[in-house]
Amino acid sequence: MKKQLRLITALAFLLGITSCEEILFEDDISEMQVQLLAPALNAEIASNSIRFDWQLIEGASTYRIQVATPTFENASQFVFDGELETTTAEIQLNPGNYQWRVKGLNGGYETAYTTGTFTVVVPTDFSQLTVILTGPEDGRVTNEVNQQLSWQSLDGATLYRVQTLEDGNLLSEETTTALTLPVLFNEGDFVWQVRAENGTQNTLYTSNTLLVDTTAPNIPDLLSPTDGNTLSTSEISFEWSREDIPGSVERDSLFIYRDVALTDLVLADQVSMPFSTTLTNDTYYWLMKASDEAGNESADSAVFSFTVND
Repeated sequence: MKKQLRLITALAFLLGITSCEEILFEDDISEMQVQLLAPALNAEIASNSIRFDWQLIEGASTYRIQVATPTFENASQFVFDGELETTTAEIQLNPGNYQWRVKGLNGGYETAYTTGTFTVVVPTDFSQLTVILTGPEDGRVTNEVNQQLSWQSLDGATLYRVQTLEDGNLLSEETTTALTLPVLFNEGDFVWQVRAENGTQNTLYTSNTLLVDTTAPNIPDLLSPTDGNTLSTSEISFEWSREDIPGSVERDSLFIYRDVALTDLVLADQVSMPFSTTLTNDTYYWLMKASDEAGNESADSAVFSFTVND
């Protein structure tokens, strides 16, 4: 029992040292204050898309921004609560009174919140409104060619104009009174954008990017260890080759087994060259496959065997 107690105390001490060391490497920002830049205090904004800006805090790695209506003390709703690495955010809000606040954070410290107040009013000019896109999200990477584009309803709009573009060239343009539109894409990098119209005026386009990649990566070619090789070291270096295909980011995965039936798995991991690992004396079988960010996968490579005799 005493041994167990000493072990627990030692572990707690070591963990405490680790935590203290992590904090020591962080700047103490607790006495600093975030300076809010926009919206200005008590500003009236005639738009449904609000851009928030605040000043950089030296030593802060992230910022927490919260928005409540009408105030934080008497909040009927927290409309936004997020932690960002940037010093700006764009949030869509309905007309009403709001408070927003920001604090800086790092691994060991955080500042106090700085709070601002503003009001969103109904724009007198329809063109000042912004269409809010809901999906697919900006920067989406997918292997699905059939996409359902969607956006939020905008008061006063009688129709929505939807465009798709590739390399700045217009591919398609449709108008609809609905809030969704199915679109069949080919492979490629696209921009899709929507604007609202009311017969006499229109908003600016709101756009998102979309990468469609339906092509599986090439199968990796195994180079080393060569098939049937016997190695006199336990530190095994793996080499392979594969030519990337234009599209989404591609990755290689390594699989090592102890049996020819490939059931006794030793290692499975995404790897990049050069890659090495330590193995005990035994015979091993290895193969690789490639995948990409869009969700496509190559077929398995050939299977090579090697023996470790250290």
